[in-house]
Amino acid sequence: MSDAQCLKIFLQSPVTEEMIHHLVVQTLQVLPCDESTNTKLPSLMSFITKLVRYTNVYTGTLMSTLVYLQRLRSKLPQDAKGLPCTRHRIFLACLILSAKYHNDSSPKNKHWTRYTDGLFSSQDVNLMERQLLTLLNWDLKIDSKELCYSVRRFLEPIRLDIQRSSKLRFRKERRETSLSSLSSMASSASNASINSIHSVGSLYPSSLGRSNSSSSIETNSSLDTTELTANYCQKPIMIPVHTAKMESSLHQTALKEQQELDTLMRQYCRGTAF
Repeated sequence: MSDAQCLKIFLQSPVTEEMIHHLVVQTLQVLPCDESTNTKLPSLMSFITKLVRYTNVYTGTLMSTLVYLQRLRSKLPQDAKGLPCTRHRIFLACLILSAKYHNDSSPKNKHWTRYTDGLFSSQDVNLMERQLLTLLNWDLKIDSKELCYSVRRFLEPIRLDIQRSSKLRFRKERRETSLSSLSSMASSASNASINSIHSVGSLYPSSLGRSNSSSSIETNSSLDTTELTANYCQKPIMIPVHTAKMESSLHQTALKEQQELDTLMRQYCRGTAF
């Protein structure tokens, strides 16, 4: 994945404590300052955290201050040294310019004065804004490459997460494809088995009927018809009968016919006598 795509995802994420800590470290590296003996001066970490909470600033607006901090660091002389509150002033000025340049509407300087909890006055806020604009030559434009370089430590984890997610998605899709292929193969095999069973079952009636005999005659015309008939009638169908009942019935029929014959003979003999 490209840096621009990772940057787009990063800018849509909420502000985290890790981002604020990175801003503190970069602000401390702009120039050395005298140690503060003023107990009312908050730490840079708490100062930036309060500004983020009060303004509800976007991630892109907040992290664009890194570019201004790096530009300012490159323009300051090497022997430059600030007051204890100089770092607070530098970061506040960078945040004000970033909010005004990258947003259609942003807090006014009197609001920024209120966000500092009385640490700076309106005159201080106006002065630090003009001073920073002068040092940056009024060049507040930031391109994506410059911003990607400034937040590169936050983009690399996003790139790794996306690559890991892509690999997991690829493995999942490949597994689903394999399961689908196996399922289709099993279904095809089942259908083939059913079709084979049906085809075998359809062969049995024709093998027992006369149609199969006629087909064998057509394909084997050289065979003798009498031989085929003998083969066909090789096993006649035997109908079981009850022999005892049949013998009794025949015996009764024979006795009845004998009686009728005797009657006819007697009648014949009487007629002859008359």
